[in-house]
Amino acid sequence: MAADEPDQLDAVTFAGGVLDRYRHVCTFVNGQREEEAILAVLDSFIREGVDRGERLLYLVDPSASAAPVNRLRHLGYDAGELLAHHQCEVRTWNDTYLRGGSFDQAAMLDLLDQTLAGDQSPRIRMICDMGWAADRSDVAAHLIEFEARANFIHARHEHIVICSYDATEFDGSFIIDILRTHPMVLIGGMLQVNPFFVPPTELLEELSLRVAR
Repeated sequence: MAADEPDQLDAVTFAGGVLDRYRHVCTFVNGQREEEAILAVLDSFIREGVDRGERLLYLVDPSASAAPVNRLRHLGYDAGELLAHHQCEVRTWNDTYLRGGSFDQAAMLDLLDQTLAGDQSPRIRMICDMGWAADRSDVAAHLIEFEARANFIHARHEHIVICSYDATEFDGSFIIDILRTHPMVLIGGMLQVNPFFVPPTELLEELSLRVAR
């Protein structure tokens, strides 16, 4: 993405790669040590965004809502000022994925669309902790479909969305399917085009055939 094109935003660097054509990223955490490593990778991503005047949007566990603010302070930023100027926003699972007390795929897609598909500037860097879905086997199929459908929304904007899953909290088949819904993936601390990604139309057709069987 060329920085001198007026209709496009500057390219975003993340984990040694560039997010240009694809901006829907999946990261997998496997234990606390790996979580710390990913946080370190995110620090550069966050710094770049704040220094460019872009917006940070976190979707987090209600019990961890202070963590993003504390991380910004750790990086040397005035978190209170960023919050006051809406350059940083923290929303909890109860305000987003579990609004109304349960996961409603259609409602969350509408919220995502309203949040991201409007104004393109300033760019939003959205970091989603997907831990809300752990131990909820009843939502697994709906979440896979949601992540696939979200790609239709992401294709219409230049914001960045990073979905973080703790691999220790989900079964292997779910992790494989979630991997297939993200065009970019963080593996071994490096950003890569995901070779397992399946275009959403194709994957949704496959998912419908599963239900029909």
